[in-house]
Amino acid sequence: MSNKQDLRFVKTERLIIDTYLELKTRNQSPVKVSDLCAAALINKSTFYAHYETMEDLHDKVCKLTISKMLSEAPGNELVFTDTRVFVESIVKTLQKNKAFLDMLFGNNRIKEINAVEHYILDTRLYDVESEDIKMEFLFAIGGAARLLVFDQSQDRIEKAIQLIQRVLDKH
Repeated sequence: MSNKQDLRFVKTERLIIDTYLELKTRNQSPVKVSDLCAAALINKSTFYAHYETMEDLHDKVCKLTISKMLSEAPGNELVFTDTRVFVESIVKTLQKNKAFLDMLFGNNRIKEINAVEHYILDTRLYDVESEDIKMEFLFAIGGAARLLVFDQSQDRIEKAIQLIQRVLDKH
């Protein structure tokens, strides 16, 4: 079993992810393990030491991409104190990166929403002790995200803000 803290493992992990993104950016068709390995100058066994399947790699890249984008969004930490700034910041960040996200997620908006939910749960709800509050909040975020998937008009943004605020006001 590989030591995931080993510097060689970490560097190879980064190389695999960077190569995958480079190949995916050049051509939106699915990336094959053999193509990735050839471009990264690694063996297939090295790839499989890091990932069981290409889908596992793709899922990790999607989560990392969303996490990086949203962590850099101004106001992302204001989820509990200024819902309006939080929601508008998230929407603007996703809109600004729409072309890249479309390339990465394709037409699978559910995976994109799930990645956003995962980020929020991991970064904003880690210290919330009540599972009920976590579930209600995640449900509100998921509902708000689904409201905004295809319609990011000001009216929809306002409805999403109100939905999240109602859950927050209860607690």
